[in-house]
Amino acid sequence: MPELPEVETTVLSLKRKVLNRAFVFIWAERPDKDMDKIIGKKITDIKRHGKGIFVHLNSGEILFIHLKMTGHLLLGEWEHCKNNQTGEKEWCSQEEVMQEKKNGFLRYVFFLDNKKQLALSDPRKFARVSVFTKEEADDYVKKLGPDPLLIGKEEFINLFSGKKKMIKPLLMDQQFLSGIGNIYASEILFKAKIDPERTANSLGRKDIGRVYEFTREIIQKSIKLKGDSTSDYRLVTGKKGGYQDHHLVYNRGNLPCLICGKKIKRTVVGGRGTYYCPACQK
Repeated sequence: MPELPEVETTVLSLKRKVLNRAFVFIWAERPDKDMDKIIGKKITDIKRHGKGIFVHLNSGEILFIHLKMTGHLLLGEWEHCKNNQTGEKEWCSQEEVMQEKKNGFLRYVFFLDNKKQLALSDPRKFARVSVFTKEEADDYVKKLGPDPLLIGKEEFINLFSGKKKMIKPLLMDQQFLSGIGNIYASEILFKAKIDPERTANSLGRKDIGRVYEFTREIIQKSIKLKGDSTSDYRLVTGKKGGYQDHHLVYNRGNLPCLICGKKIKRTVVGGRGTYYCPACQK
């Protein structure tokens, strides 16, 4: 699932490329009358909270996009062409990078007034696309925890006070802290030398302080590397991000720990596959 760094990378790219562009037509794989509301509307700002993308329009409405498990946004040019095998029409691009399979599951295509298109590719069809009023967007954000890049250390530490939940599932709880998912929770806890199964209330202030510092460090590093493309995520250009080449523990089961040399283990914590070093994270 795209997490905070992948969504932030997407937002930063789109802010450079589509601000002040207007929607002139919207194609949706499934009929979506809500999209009619934003045709002719101009993009004035693009923001992120946690894993959510908020495209602000000059009408006051907000196009909300949550990429969920496998979605990513692409900016390019597509046209309908005929599939030689099935005879059905499908979206085709002349750009080689857009022909990669991961970039070919188009569910929405937003036509812009500069002849470019913003497309949502989503193999598993879980992504959410909605039109919010400002009040609806505010209500949505209120249900989420604070964004880890927008919270101070003391406030972050106080969040964990008295929490009996295991630390890794707690970090991934979007109502507790918004934006961290499975990849970065594993990476953060390895760097902080904390067992992912420890309960939050068993950790001291110094422990949580390290979680805060490494949360910011790892998220900012991944943003610099344009996110993690271990799975389906791609940049708006269709290319891969780079954080998957810098994993500390995630997806490194049975490989030697980069610190102590012991084998990285994979277990299940809170229903999610979890990578950790049993020596460094005692």
